[in-house]
Amino acid sequence: MLSLDNPMDRSYLCAVMCMCNQGTKLKDSLGRALKQRCTTASIWNDEERNQLVWRYKAEVGYSMASHPPAPLMSREQPNRPSRFPLGRAMADGLLKWQLDGKPQKGLLRIPDCIILATTGEELAAMRASRKIDWKRLMPVQENIEAVVEIKFEGDTLKRHQLLDYRTIAGERDKFQILEIAECDCKSRREIPENKPVRVPVTTPLESERTKRRHWFRPNPPPPHPIPAPQPVRPDYGPVASEAEGESIVDFLKGAAVVGGSILVGAIAIAALPLEAAGAAAAALVVLAAGTRTANAKPIGKKDKY
Repeated sequence: MLSLDNPMDRSYLCAVMCMCNQGTKLKDSLGRALKQRCTTASIWNDEERNQLVWRYKAEVGYSMASHPPAPLMSREQPNRPSRFPLGRAMADGLLKWQLDGKPQKGLLRIPDCIILATTGEELAAMRASRKIDWKRLMPVQENIEAVVEIKFEGDTLKRHQLLDYRTIAGERDKFQILEIAECDCKSRREIPENKPVRVPVTTPLESERTKRRHWFRPNPPPPHPIPAPQPVRPDYGPVASEAEGESIVDFLKGAAVVGGSILVGAIAIAALPLEAAGAAAAALVVLAAGTRTANAKPIGKKDKY
């Protein structure tokens, strides 16, 4: 007997076997766990979820009266093996008494698992195209890659089963066995489950909303007006505008001229007789007043006194 050597098939079947070996709700009348039945039900569920486009077929019944042995298919679904091969065999008369009164023993064999020769790439192409080649999915001898017998602790394989399973497979090396001890279920349970870490994701829109919330307000506030530039006053002193009258520089120039004129006039008056000096002083005062008035800005119609 050969052990199942395909790593893909071994990984799948061992995962199912370890799950059922760890615990199952399926019990017999004495409360014993039906591990083999649990494994079969799990493979059936996977097959149904994949709409029968599946590489593994569990507990397919074969009529040993045919050459080669023929699988017992469902009457309602001809592309699916019968889930009750014993009932189907009885309905077909395969296990009925013959006229000589002897039962037909050994005409029904139900291997634990049939692995089809159809590759995963072929199955994926069928699902993608939705064109199923059911002939490639029938568990007949020409499509069989391996006939696998699954064994839990305490299970044994009888010699007549071994010979019949090799007949179903068609070749001696196509019959293989897989024991629960080969699956190393303890290390499988100790492997921690890698759960995805939930990390909050911030989209650019949310980031911008956090930084500048006024971007998405219905009525954003108006922007603040930019203040008008203020004139820069010179460092050397105040600047007088035209409305303020004569500048201090012009005022000092005019005062110097008037003062010089008065000084010259005063010297001249001092040399005159008394009567002439009085008339000259009066003329000097009138001259000073006229010069000051000529340098001042004229008053407009709208100016106030």
